[in-house]
Amino acid sequence: MQTSSVILRMNLLSAFEAMLARLDAFCVAVRQDGALPVWVSRTEVELAENLDMRLKAVQLYRALWYEESQDGRETLTCPGIVGASLETLSTAQACHVAKDEFKAAVLALKNLGRIETNNAMADLHRRWETVAIAMRRMGAARLNLKQAYRHVPLLRRRPLKIGFTWSKQGRVIQRISVAEARRLLEQRAETPQIRLELQRLVEVCGDEPLARVRGVCPHLRANIVFADLEQGGGVLRRLMQTPLPILVPLQRGERLPEFVAVTPEPPLNPRLRRADVRIEDEPFLPSIRVYRYRELYRER
Repeated sequence: MQTSSVILRMNLLSAFEAMLARLDAFCVAVRQDGALPVWVSRTEVELAENLDMRLKAVQLYRALWYEESQDGRETLTCPGIVGASLETLSTAQACHVAKDEFKAAVLALKNLGRIETNNAMADLHRRWETVAIAMRRMGAARLNLKQAYRHVPLLRRRPLKIGFTWSKQGRVIQRISVAEARRLLEQRAETPQIRLELQRLVEVCGDEPLARVRGVCPHLRANIVFADLEQGGGVLRRLMQTPLPILVPLQRGERLPEFVAVTPEPPLNPRLRRADVRIEDEPFLPSIRVYRYRELYRER
């Protein structure tokens, strides 16, 4: 077990270094495509400061670390279209391979258990202390695995049109039993808060249904329209998730595909409170996001 753990840790560090190297090479290639057109959505502050859009795209591609105010379940998202040479597309694909190998190294360690995984990630942060310190100075905290794993959206050929759509934020409600809630709590590290919530469960009738609520963060999708090369005049459509600016192959003098600019954040869309809300306003077990149903709906 000890030997296996050491090997997996070495693999993790090696994979992380390789991923950073591939990411550096990719971002250098994106900057070198400066003669090609680009559009990346900017905030009002970024517009006032005239932030270079290609530079913003590179910053987004490099964003592997949590920002201090960032929710642990969130990933940075921004719409954009980046003109890229074939060489840049090739470096992006090599970067994706390195990301997949890093992910595989992390998952291999997770199979050994949470303690071993946490120790390995702490070791990774210590060995990259200069990177971690620099990121903290920029308002970032720890490595965001979801952002490290995700690929850069890319297309093999230039489309006719790209239409961006922000999905609406919502939540998923899953009915669970008291026994299931207890198991979820018992899987957590023992803390005063967990002990308090376990005690709360003792006071609930064993057959009372509970509601576990999972927030669904807004995500960005692109409706992409291509010319159908096999049927003249026809079109092909494709829908894809686009959390990062899309790489589109372009040659010098080519323009970006047709698109409508959208905001870098999902538009505010306050929802009216439904009159038939079944769960209570405050969570009953905050650690696992579990609520009680209102008394009227606590059918056995």
